[in-house]
Amino acid sequence: MRTRSAAVEGRFYPSTKSRIFDQIMDIEQTGRYPEPDMSPEQVFGAILPHAGHLYSGYQTIPFFQLIRRHRLFPETFVLVHPNHSGDGAPLAIDEADYWSNSIGEVPVDNELAAAMKLPFDKRAHAREHSAEVIIPFIQYFLADHPCSIVPVCMADQTFKNAALIAERITRAARKTGRKIMVLASCDFSHFLPPAQGREMDQLVIDHILGRNAPGVERAVVENRISVCGYGPIMSLMEYARSQSQEYKIEILARGHSGEVSPSPEVVDYISLIAYR
Repeated sequence: MRTRSAAVEGRFYPSTKSRIFDQIMDIEQTGRYPEPDMSPEQVFGAILPHAGHLYSGYQTIPFFQLIRRHRLFPETFVLVHPNHSGDGAPLAIDEADYWSNSIGEVPVDNELAAAMKLPFDKRAHAREHSAEVIIPFIQYFLADHPCSIVPVCMADQTFKNAALIAERITRAARKTGRKIMVLASCDFSHFLPPAQGREMDQLVIDHILGRNAPGVERAVVENRISVCGYGPIMSLMEYARSQSQEYKIEILARGHSGEVSPSPEVVDYISLIAYR
């Protein structure tokens, strides 16, 4: 049995089960979460941030509250996330059978992963935090509905690769009959004054809300916007489009690091949901 051990536990989130759950519970109780005006028939996935829980938990929690409220539980979350270290293959599924932290073990859906026919490379995942930090929220909110994961790391975040990942996810889910959701891990603009960051992010958000995946890449590249997971965003958008040409995508929560630790330069966190 191959297990990927937590790499950032104790830094991005606490190092014991009780403290992890207490922190998530505290964020859930202190955050202001207006209930979204939507009744989704099917959720295709979400864009979620990947900072420390104290910073971006406020934007992550609304998604998990929503799927729990509507009892829309997948069998497998496909976690498409960026590569901050540069280690491993440009596109890589993890080789592990389980991802482990102090809460417990989450199984990797090896059947779905194999059916995706993408490269396997554990090096891309060994030190990467952008999928790992989402796992405790899955364990907390879906404790009574255990599920599996398939982590897919994107170092090469072109639209071409995003479309390839989406196509492989679609084909694999159809082949295995698996009920899935795609989680795109992404933080938005980094280390800008809040007003400037919001302005830059809006150039990307406009394309996301307009369901224009190639436009996301153009906006990021042409304007040099430090959105670190734009490839995963496009993968989610293309997957949602493959399921419904008229899919909807909406903002759930928006904030920045300066709301937790005041600073003249902040990192923006935005969560969005794709559904019909």
